[in-house]
This record gives sequence, C-alpha cells and structure tokens, in this order.
Amino acid sequence: MPDIVTVTLNPALDLSTSTEWVQPTHKLRCTGLRRDPGGGGINVARVVRRLGLAVAAIYTVGGPIGELLQGFVTLEHVDSLPIQIASDTRENFTVDERASAQQFRFVLTGPELTEKEWRHCLEVLGSIEPFPKYVVASGSLPSGVPIDFYSRIARLSKKRQPGSFWTPLASR
Repeated sequence: MPDIVTVTLNPALDLSTSTEWVQPTHKLRCTGLRRDPGGGGINVARVVRRLGLAVAAIYTVGGPIGELLQGFVTLEHVDSLPIQIASDTRENFTVDERASAQQFRFVLTGPELTEKEWRHCLEVLGSIEPFPKYVVASGSLPSGVPIDFYSRIARLSKKRQPGSFWTPLASR
C-alpha cells in the first residue's frame, strides 16, 4: 500500500466545455467537452501521482457516472479503493465563455450517503495494511455524513499511525 491515501466522500465527474458567450434562453453551442475525475481527495491523488509518488484513493461511487469516474481515476494511474453507494455519483459542469474569458461553474448536489456507506469508508481506511504515513481527507461532505467525519478520520489515523500529522482540507 502506498504511503499516501486520500479520502473523498463526495467525488464528481467534472465536465467542462466552452462557448462564445453565455446568455439566457438561447441554445449555447458548446465545443471541446472534457471529462475529468474530481473531488477534493481525488484531485490531491491526481497531483501526487503526477509528481511521481504512489497514492491510493478511497472514494464513493454509484451508478453509471460512478463507473465513469472510476475509469477516469484508473486512467490517471491512481490506485482505487472505491466504495459502492446506492445513489448516483454527482457531476459538475464548467463553461468557459470565450468572448469575456469568464468561467461559469455549476456544482451539483451530491448523493445522500447512508450511515452504513460512510462507516464503510472508515472501515476500508482502518483496514489498510500497512497503514499509510499520510492520509488526506478532502472535499465537501455529502448529505447524511456527520459533520465530525474528518475528525473521525483524524482519530483513526492517530490510532493507527501514532506519529501522524493531521491537517484537514475540507469544505462543506
């Protein structure tokens, strides 16, 4: 197991495109659709991997979008520890307006996780052998997940790796 493991409970498949301008009620002809795996911990894992370090990512996936997300994470050569959930993985959508060079970011609501699902994420992290030197828990927490979830990861990490350092990279 790598020395670095990331945890993302609310990942997304990020879609991005561009159009000449954004205006209401008109069909906007877009070009250059791009799909990328996203979510706090997944983005950290992608960068760590690009820097040449081994990393594993724990993240939730559900439905066809979750399958796509998992495929894109694999293409980034990040080891995956996906957690299957009942609800669909979310998508985000970004449009670059070429005329003004402005960006419009649409962030969709994520799935609601059950207690069994978010607890399973903790169980998977806790079962890793050998336990990683670094755990990065990052990103928004979806509905259904207790607000102290990242504190639970910190306590688990401290218990498994007594000399570990904890810095949360979270947003709600």
